[in-house]
Amino acid sequence: MAAVHAMAVVESGALLGAGVEVAPFAVVESGAVLGDGCRISAHAVVKAHATIGANTSVGEHAVIGGDPQDLNFDRTLPNRAIVGCENVLREGVTIHRGTVGDSRVGDRNYLMCGVHLGHDVVLGDDCVLANNVLLAGHVYFGDRIVVGGAAVFHQFVRVGSLVMVQGMGRVGQDILPFTTEVEFNTVSGLNRVGLKRAGFDLETRQALRACFDLFYRSGLSPRLFLEQMENPPPGPVAEMVAFVRAGSKRGYCQIVAGTRKLTDEEN
Repeated sequence: MAAVHAMAVVESGALLGAGVEVAPFAVVESGAVLGDGCRISAHAVVKAHATIGANTSVGEHAVIGGDPQDLNFDRTLPNRAIVGCENVLREGVTIHRGTVGDSRVGDRNYLMCGVHLGHDVVLGDDCVLANNVLLAGHVYFGDRIVVGGAAVFHQFVRVGSLVMVQGMGRVGQDILPFTTEVEFNTVSGLNRVGLKRAGFDLETRQALRACFDLFYRSGLSPRLFLEQMENPPPGPVAEMVAFVRAGSKRGYCQIVAGTRKLTDEEN
C-alpha cells in the first residue's frame, strides 16, 4: 500500500496510510503516523512523536516531531507534533513537539525552506510562511496569514487571521487580525489587499477600519476599547474584538508613528 524505497528506514511500529511515498535515506521512526498520500522526501526525518495528515509533503532534510529546545523538557512525555492535511513543508523545515501539550499545524499551509515552528506552536489553516521564518515556543497563528522571509516571532506572541507580516520583521507583541505588520512591533494599518482578495465587501472593510481606528487612534486602553465594543457586530469585527478580549501576555504592536487615517474612498 505504501511505496518505501529500499534505502529508506521505516521502523516497525510506524503507521503508514495508503499511497504513502518514502524516498531514499528518509527515516520514519516507530510511533510516527503518516496519513494517506503523504510524501516524505530524501533525508527527511519523521520522529516518533509526529502525526502528519493526508496528502502532506515533507521536503528534504526536514525534521518533524523533534524534541523541544527546552532545557527542562521531560523526554518521556507523550506530547506530539500534529500536522494536518495537504500541507507543503519544504526543505529543512523543523516542527518540534510540545512541552505542555501538542504542537499543532492546520491544513493547506505552505512552509518554505528553513521555517522553524517551536514547541507548543499553533498554526491555523492556509498560511504561507516564506524562507527562514522562525516561530518561538507557544506562538499562536490564526488562518490565512502571509509572512515574508526571515521574520521572527517571540515566544507567546499571538497573530490574528489574515495578517501580513513584512519580510525580516521582528515581532515581540500581538498583531490584531486583518492588519499589516512592518519592521519592529508596529502595524501600518489594515491588510487592505488581503481583505479584498479574501472577498470582504466595502461595508465590512469600513467596519473593520472603524474598529481599528478606535483601538489605535482613540487613545483608549484595551480595557476601555472593550467597553466601547461590548456588543460588536458579528463577523470580522467581532473576531478582532474577541482577539483583544482573549488578553495578551506580550502587549499589542503599535501603529507606525505618523500613519494617516484613511478616507472612505481608500477602503
